[in-house]
Amino acid sequence: MKFKYLILFLLITIESFAQRGKVYSDMDLALKNKDSVFILNLSEKQFRELPAEVKRFRNLEYINLSNNCFIAYPQKLRKNKRLKEVNLNFNELKSIEIPRRNLKSLERISLVKNKLPEFPSTLFKAKKITHINLAYNNISKIPSEIERIQTLKSIIFYANQISVIPIEFYRLKQLTDMDFYFNSISTLDTSIKHLENLERLYLSFNKIKKLPDELCELKKLKFIYVQKNQLESLPMCLKNIESLERIDIQSNKFQYFPTELLNLPNLQEIDICTNNISTLPKELLSIPKLNLLMLRNNRLLFEGNNKAENYSIIKALEGRGVIVKSYDN
Repeated sequence: MKFKYLILFLLITIESFAQRGKVYSDMDLALKNKDSVFILNLSEKQFRELPAEVKRFRNLEYINLSNNCFIAYPQKLRKNKRLKEVNLNFNELKSIEIPRRNLKSLERISLVKNKLPEFPSTLFKAKKITHINLAYNNISKIPSEIERIQTLKSIIFYANQISVIPIEFYRLKQLTDMDFYFNSISTLDTSIKHLENLERLYLSFNKIKKLPDELCELKKLKFIYVQKNQLESLPMCLKNIESLERIDIQSNKFQYFPTELLNLPNLQEIDICTNNISTLPKELLSIPKLNLLMLRNNRLLFEGNNKAENYSIIKALEGRGVIVKSYDN
């Protein structure tokens, strides 16, 4: 999982831009076709400074500067007033200051695996930004000013040092994706109910003991990932989130299969691996769209008085075409 989600994010981005035309990775060739350069790939060039000729690409929309040696945002990009996306993954950035011209057009920025100690305040001035990826940095605090980025749809804080999500974060009304994998979060504020467009919630590998009931007010929520926390139960009202398609609660402290999941009309995938569950409910057979059930590392088939019934339910699910991953397969 470690890089899977990040790689998928990058592939989707590159594919969407590739529809505009050719990807140029040779500067000489690009300069011969400068008015046709929408996408420029200068990754893995060992650059510390950006070539000055970049300013000649007046139609440039996407630039990939990943795996270089930049310690600051390249100010030579200030002439590229149509720039929509910047990829500065795997560099040496400790802070960034984005030129005003770029802030007017910038829609996506990816800053994975740098050395950023704090959220880049320059992004508060971005007029159109929808996607921010800050995975694998050293950020410990989200500033309250983040609510100023009202265009934001996706934000990734994967593998940082965040312990608190401020109330102001929950005022990002356009947000569809929030990723806080591998942080130190222990609670979610009830204000999460205001993220009315949220579809994907990534909170695995934190310290969360309880999910708030207000989570159930998110009527567009499709994915919940809370693997490797300290949960013992789910909110009863979760049964009302009819949009839910996937839930991952593996490696928590569940003693019983959460019945809240049994009547969800669009639920397709459930992962309850590595808990302390000994009984499967028969109602699992009634989840209409279920196609994947992960059960490994529970007590279902080797302990307790329900082994035979559990086995029967698993076989009935498999007979329906559901993929079941348990101790015996």
